[in-house]
Amino acid sequence: MNDAVAVVVPNYNKARTLRACLESIYAQTHQPTEVIVVDDHSTDDSPTITHDFPCTLITQPTNTGPAAARNTGARHTTAPLLFFVDSDTALHPDAITNALHTLHTTPHTGMVQGIYAPHPLYDDGPVERYRVAFEHFWRRETVGRETGALFAATLIPAAVFEEAGGFDERLRDGEDDEFGTRLPARYRIVATDTVLTRHDDVDRLWPMLREQFVRAMAKPSLMARTWRRQRAGAAGARVAMMSPERFRHLDRSARVTLVASALALAAGPLGVAVPSLAWTGPVCAVVVAAANHRFLRFAYRLHGGRFALTAAGIHVLAQLTLVAGLVAGVPRAGYALLREPVPGPRPARVRP
Repeated sequence: MNDAVAVVVPNYNKARTLRACLESIYAQTHQPTEVIVVDDHSTDDSPTITHDFPCTLITQPTNTGPAAARNTGARHTTAPLLFFVDSDTALHPDAITNALHTLHTTPHTGMVQGIYAPHPLYDDGPVERYRVAFEHFWRRETVGRETGALFAATLIPAAVFEEAGGFDERLRDGEDDEFGTRLPARYRIVATDTVLTRHDDVDRLWPMLREQFVRAMAKPSLMARTWRRQRAGAAGARVAMMSPERFRHLDRSARVTLVASALALAAGPLGVAVPSLAWTGPVCAVVVAAANHRFLRFAYRLHGGRFALTAAGIHVLAQLTLVAGLVAGVPRAGYALLREPVPGPRPARVRP
């Protein structure tokens, strides 16, 4: 089998991390056939970093988002395998080798997705440590299950990518989740902790919560669109995970967290209206923390007791923000159901 791999790196203003990203790619035990960096109209000097590496630089005339950047990179190679890497990450040296092994040894695999390492690429404090630790923890939980959605480190045959129609370039958030719903159902999405990448994540609380809110707002619309496609007879690898029936696929901890977070948010105005019920908010927050005791034990093992307590507080805020974003996204989802046509595949590449 031809194991020629083209690595596609979308980049937007990642001067801080792009060099580490490219160094990690060229240090792989399985060397890629080519590396394509698609610069999405950066305003920093990150494109000049590529001059120090034997990679191909493609510059987008306008900022179009990661979906369009990835599609552009995929169009500019004839390699049979694509490996997508985000420019704010750095792969472990055996990432591509291990992804190829999983692809070849797991029947019906259409996509191999790695997970974040438990430590950040650059450690900028407790918020980033929490974010990276939690991303690692819950993505590690997907290993062995077909629920992954991380294109920061993903191997996919070019033919499968074409068949799915590439990324929907209309989306700026959730494009990876949406892509999984169009991957033909006969293919498996395999998440593996043998493919690791270190991530330079957001390191301040307010920007982290804002990002959480924006991403959560996009999910109801994606679920509404997926539900419409289901009703129209579509069947994709992750359709069940991105439709309203997703709640049935959540484990007990996730369900308790979701419900308790929603009750904690509702308790705010309720406590104002009925002061005797003001205690319900803090109690629900404690329930959120308790429901995630496995993560908090992991955080303790990773960085100690002080960090575990800090992580508990940040995690409660993050989950409340997640639920608030989901609620805020419901009106947009209603519009999608009523007004928008049933979305279909977006052609991504034309092979010569």
